[in-house]
Amino acid sequence: MTKIFLTIFLILVVLAGYSQSASDLILKGNKFYREGDYKNAESSYRKSVEKNSQYDFQGRYNLANTLFMLKDYEGARNIYASLLQKNTDKAAQNKLYHNIGNTYLMEKKYQESIAAYKNALKNNPNDEDARYNLSYALKKMQQQQQNQNNKNNKDQNKDKNQNKDNNKDQNKDDQNKDQNKDQQNKPDQQQNQKNELNQQQAEQMLKALQNKEKQTQREIHANPAQSGDEKKGTGAGYKDW
Repeated sequence: MTKIFLTIFLILVVLAGYSQSASDLILKGNKFYREGDYKNAESSYRKSVEKNSQYDFQGRYNLANTLFMLKDYEGARNIYASLLQKNTDKAAQNKLYHNIGNTYLMEKKYQESIAAYKNALKNNPNDEDARYNLSYALKKMQQQQQNQNNKNNKDQNKDKNQNKDNNKDQNKDDQNKDQNKDQQNKPDQQQNQKNELNQQQAEQMLKALQNKEKQTQREIHANPAQSGDEKKGTGAGYKDW
């Protein structure tokens, strides 16, 4: 009997020390958390969770809060969500949904945060913080949608302006083509005009040569070459054209 009692006693002592160790780690983590030393707080809470003690919920919940402060919103949200399955108390559900909404809000996932805040209010309709955050998330979602609409309209206007520019460029290209065509036709016209001019000049020159030739002929008729007989006044050698 003494041996059995002693064994039982030792087991109880070990369990008591085991539980006390988890609670000490949580208290230590709380101290670090209040001091803003979130890395050490995280380490302490994780160690307390590894103990699988009766303080498991408190250790996990505080660990999730610490991850939130470290901006690991997805990690914090996963722990909050896992605790929803372990505690059906409305007050606990309210806090968990509220904090889940906060993680989504920080990631600008407003639609998901709105759903979480609504669940928080279902479990505690008097939660003014959740109500405020819900209103804030709704406002931010509307702004997000408005910004998206403005962006879409801006993109559409940009496309329209680009199409206008393309049409303008096309018209400009057509105009350039017409100008090039005119320029191509213009040398032909100039060449034709030049040919006509050369022909006129040629005719004038020919006419001038003919006139000059007639004049020369007249001069020949008027001044016949004088031979010996001509010198004698016989008038021989004169040829009438």
